[in-house]
Amino acid sequence: MSAASKIPALVSGAVSFHEQGITGKEVTIAIMDSGLAPHKEIENKRILTFEDFVSDRKILYDDYSHGTHVAGIAAAKKIGIAPDCNLVILKVLDNRGNSETDLLIHAIKWILSHHIMYNIRIVNISIGGNSEELRHENNRLNVWIKKLWDQDIIVCCSAGNNGPTPGSISAPGNCREVITVGSYDGQHFSSAGPLRPYITKPELVAPGYHILSLKPNEGYTVKSGTSMSVPFISGYCALLLQIRPHFSNDEVKMHLMDSAYNVPYLPYNMQGAGIVNLDRLLTTQI
Repeated sequence: MSAASKIPALVSGAVSFHEQGITGKEVTIAIMDSGLAPHKEIENKRILTFEDFVSDRKILYDDYSHGTHVAGIAAAKKIGIAPDCNLVILKVLDNRGNSETDLLIHAIKWILSHHIMYNIRIVNISIGGNSEELRHENNRLNVWIKKLWDQDIIVCCSAGNNGPTPGSISAPGNCREVITVGSYDGQHFSSAGPLRPYITKPELVAPGYHILSLKPNEGYTVKSGTSMSVPFISGYCALLLQIRPHFSNDEVKMHLMDSAYNVPYLPYNMQGAGIVNLDRLLTTQI
């Protein structure tokens, strides 16, 4: 696999849909991460609110850079998948990339109380945990994640970077309802299923190795991991919902998986339905 950096809008094929006006307009993605640093590629008017669950600061910032990179993949004006989507930024990771289950649940409760106000249709969670408690599907975090899904909110989660060991998917990616995303070009790190009867984890894969996106101070940088794969899928959801705003989260998940194709030689428990074909996903909906 080449180490050449991948520009999300180009590698996904989203640019051709941007030219048709399919840009995620009027769809809101909530990003639970380390925040967002101000950047010329994400206009202030598209950031509907910033909620800091770590330090309770009011001014937009990102002291870990991870959230800025994730947000850029989904929403950057020039390089992102859904360049006109709106964003709700929820800072749940500290300056070392750490968080706690109670803090994550607090943020989820906030979403449940405010999703109608901000038209939050998608929640991007490019974080995960592997504590003994979190390895069980019905852990406290996943109980609240399921409440998001029950409110018809699409939840996209990372598979984790603990692969290729089978059964290595981290929470909340191990929650049955969510869309769990692995990295098809990160076979050496992307976590693999549990595989259970009628349940595939991950459901989908997306680019995750050497992804170009935003960094604080108006620049660009490259990162790798299934954290980078998730906002590809969140962006695809925003494009689809612009075309079909009345689709339920279950319908969006079904269409994503139906539009995917198999990655040759990648084990089934590392790819699920495979790579989303954006032409197939969106053209059949126009």
